[in-house]
Amino acid sequence: MNATVPATLTGGHVCLAVCAALYLAWWWMFFNPALPKATGALYAAGVGCIVGAVLFGIAAVVLIGMGLGALTGASAGSVVPGWAFAVGGVVAYFALAYVTTRFFQRPVTIELLLFVLWAALELAVVNALAGAGAVGPGLAAVLAVAVAVLFAGCLVCYVLYFRLSPMPSFVDGALPLAAVGVLAAAMAALVARM
Repeated sequence: MNATVPATLTGGHVCLAVCAALYLAWWWMFFNPALPKATGALYAAGVGCIVGAVLFGIAAVVLIGMGLGALTGASAGSVVPGWAFAVGGVVAYFALAYVTTRFFQRPVTIELLLFVLWAALELAVVNALAGAGAVGPGLAAVLAVAVAVLFAGCLVCYVLYFRLSPMPSFVDGALPLAAVGVLAAAMAALVARM
């Protein structure tokens, strides 16, 4: 690994991929309309999955935050200052909560916060890596577009969720989790090679 790219970025993305996998397992156990209501050992396993998802999610944010902090000096060439992603994430969350509630009658749930936080964090990583010279402008643009497209897909799934019948709704809720997990694993592999 390049000395300017901290290992915590890899570890954080691994934790994020595990978080998504555990969240998806919980989703499968508790919300799959083809399965009976979770009880007994299945219920306990589901609770374990969601608790694990929370713990790995927190670890992901901490590790990625540490990695971003370590890149601060090296990423002086970043196009956007790092703080802008935190401010942009907060603004985006409240704007999207308003728009989805007001215009789509979608009740606000934690998933909106989670995918806005995820997108802001990933865009901050791409920005810092580009500023540190760890990725070129072309790869940075591809990664930023991938995050933006996935974010848009998450938003579409979020809006559609309560409008669908049980099985399509279940799949709709699972798609963003699977996609974020795959992208997190790809980012872990990419950063590990730097």
